[in-house]
Amino acid sequence: MSGSGEQTKRGEKREKEPVDSFSKELSPSGNSDGVALHFDAAFASEYGLDPDTEVEVKVVEKDGDIAFEIENIPAGFTSDELREFAERQGWEKTDEYINPDADEWYLTYRNSEGDVRIEIDSESRINGNVVNNVIIEGNPIDVTGDYDKFARLCAAAQRKEARVRVDDSEGNWERLKASVTRDTDDIPDEETFEQLSEVTDTVVAQLVCQKTSLNTSLKDLKEVVDAIEEAYESVED
Repeated sequence: MSGSGEQTKRGEKREKEPVDSFSKELSPSGNSDGVALHFDAAFASEYGLDPDTEVEVKVVEKDGDIAFEIENIPAGFTSDELREFAERQGWEKTDEYINPDADEWYLTYRNSEGDVRIEIDSESRINGNVVNNVIIEGNPIDVTGDYDKFARLCAAAQRKEARVRVDDSEGNWERLKASVTRDTDDIPDEETFEQLSEVTDTVVAQLVCQKTSLNTSLKDLKEVVDAIEEAYESVED
């Protein structure tokens, strides 16, 4: 679950921060006297907009000012949409928190095979910063002393846009990462892997994918789950 020291505790109602805030100049609309609001390709991609997208536009009064509200932007998904989708996929719900008053929710699932965990938190931004509120992770696989299996899992991660998380029963890998300058996503090379396998009872590895729901559709979610399932099958073959 995403979090921050400054994050409001779950269950407490808070003022909503805008997902985005910017100034835009209106441009001419074709040969008419109308005007258009233009969004560039990066913005359209982030929020799932295309020329066929239909959104709802409201003109509202706020504190004496006239403002536009554009609704039904296809980015992200609601808890109801996720629950309906998960039921169709045969995913098993393992945890749930829904607070409609504060518009906060949290859901976790297991895929039908039970080897992939899906966690989604409605908190997609904290203090204006995008957070990875979608976490999809496979079960840890015992790779102790089997560098070939570990290498196959790493290769699968690159193909599936995931990363490999490594752990061992003695916590040696975590201590090693903390003792030297490393990227936290780094994985042990073959020599380090063999050393870990010699000095600890168990070394495990798992595929992990973290995304933000702002540019992840339910279709994307399923594709990642399917990809991790496929990767695990290929590693175990």
